[in-house]
Amino acid sequence: MTESTETVNPAMSEKEILNDFKENYGKIRKLLDEDSKNDPENEPYMSKYKAKGILVSMCDSLKKLLDSTTSLDDIKLHAMLGTVLLNIGIIDMETEELTSSEKILSEAMELLAINSSKPEIIITLINVYNNLGILWSNRDSPDKAKTYLLYAKELYENFKCTMQLPLPIEQIISPTGESPMGDIMLLEKAHTLTLYYLAQVYGSLKENLKSAIYCHVTLRRQLQYNDYEPIDWALNSATLSQFFAEQNGFFQSRHHLAAASTILEQYEEKLGSAENNDEVFLAKIETFKHRSADVARCWAKYCILLLTSSKARLMTDSEQLTEAITDMSNLTLEDHENICGGDITKLIFTDIDVSKYENKIGDKFLLTYQDAREVFLNCQTWLNKAKEYYKLETLASDYIELVQDSSQSYSYLAFFEEDDERRAKMHKRRIDMLEDLLKEINPTYYLQYCRQLWFELGEVYSDILNIKLEKLNKTTEKPTPHALKKINNLCEKSIENYDHFLNSCKDKNGVMPTKLNYDLIRPVISAHAFIGRNSMKKVAVDKLSQLRNVQKSYDSYQAVVDICTNSEEAATMMFEEFSLCQEMVKILPIKIKRLQIETAE
Repeated sequence: MTESTETVNPAMSEKEILNDFKENYGKIRKLLDEDSKNDPENEPYMSKYKAKGILVSMCDSLKKLLDSTTSLDDIKLHAMLGTVLLNIGIIDMETEELTSSEKILSEAMELLAINSSKPEIIITLINVYNNLGILWSNRDSPDKAKTYLLYAKELYENFKCTMQLPLPIEQIISPTGESPMGDIMLLEKAHTLTLYYLAQVYGSLKENLKSAIYCHVTLRRQLQYNDYEPIDWALNSATLSQFFAEQNGFFQSRHHLAAASTILEQYEEKLGSAENNDEVFLAKIETFKHRSADVARCWAKYCILLLTSSKARLMTDSEQLTEAITDMSNLTLEDHENICGGDITKLIFTDIDVSKYENKIGDKFLLTYQDAREVFLNCQTWLNKAKEYYKLETLASDYIELVQDSSQSYSYLAFFEEDDERRAKMHKRRIDMLEDLLKEINPTYYLQYCRQLWFELGEVYSDILNIKLEKLNKTTEKPTPHALKKINNLCEKSIENYDHFLNSCKDKNGVMPTKLNYDLIRPVISAHAFIGRNSMKKVAVDKLSQLRNVQKSYDSYQAVVDICTNSEEAATMMFEEFSLCQEMVKILPIKIKRLQIETAE
């Protein structure tokens, strides 16, 4: 069903034409902006279809006016018809009639493009280009979407150079000549949307740096025009910070996190001043706590990435040590669109003071234990804040990941610690938190996480084992029985956890699949190789024990050889381990044979 409208008589006066348009436009805005939110589930597009019926009738009337002689000038008529076509195109897109939407939006574009620089046309045409960009994105054609969005961007920039004020449709049809939203703001909002869509399109095109810069510019404009929802803005800024940190852009990453926390803090103050107990307010509090925890997690990730990158840099050959650049100034950007003036380092928000949060942590690579400790303590603070919301009994997966992050932060701190005993204690702290967690979670429901925890525990026990062996090798004194027992216990605990991991990868009959899933190739082969090495590190009290250890080592190395022999993918991915294990399965049978003879005597 469609709602009927009176056909416009070409003989009508300009005032009558505008009033008629205003009345009908008011109806469609109410249907689209208000009524559509309450449409029944069985007719989700009811209000949209009603609005389209009115719009189609308006379209027919306006086209007749264009073909006749009226007191209304063509520019205004084009603006009105363009607005009608734009709304029909949007409704068609939202009701999944993409072919019709493309046709209508293209018609609007052709109608308006002739007068693209006119104040009456500019906002509508930018919105037409924006929606064509959305349409082609929905059709998985990001290149075509980019073309339309860049038209919109260029159109805005050229219009701004003319120093004219835009005239939105609300102002054209208003008897007082006023726009309820403000003419400039409507133009700026349309342009902000263009930049936002360009960020998405460049992400689809895998031009991630350009996508990130467009995201930043979008956020910056939202702040500039005070046109944002605080929770969403903070979350978007914090999420963007992760990309910058991954590019070693710790200056930009910290700034975006600090901005997110600043906006959240301001929002919390507003919530506090409007405190009450109705459902809407309580829902806002819950959302605030949830998203504050998410931003806290992003801060923790920043800390871990700074520790990770600093460790990787220090482990690089000193002659090839990378420059200490943490502001992305070493990256190149083909900035044909002039989105950041060619200077990636200037991606900051000038409208808010974020120094309170920036001053809490550095943005330079870490060189000393003291440097690392400050970042580590920051990381623990943020992780603890996130745990206030993400609890094991309510949000187990998130809580498990927070514990894993905490363990990783201890691991990186241990790298910077020079004292062996203190390093071992840091790893022991990791063991305690991971084993406590494993006691609390059920492998039936959290198998993937249990696998990760078993594998990590295997690694941590190996790390402590290597610290203890290194200490024994440094001394000429005979090791005590207690020290040897400790070595064996560490070997056994490492092997036990790796075995738990490997058993979890087997089928119901306890057999490892002939062809492993891609994601399991590296950890399964690594686990076998670690078991092989750690079995040989065990201190045997007699020849029979030694034989069992060597046999276990051989079996583990042989398992790697079997996997890689049957899978070219595994052999390529784990080439070094494969080569090493091939050597060991050649050498160890000789040792096994000798021990078998000695134990038989």
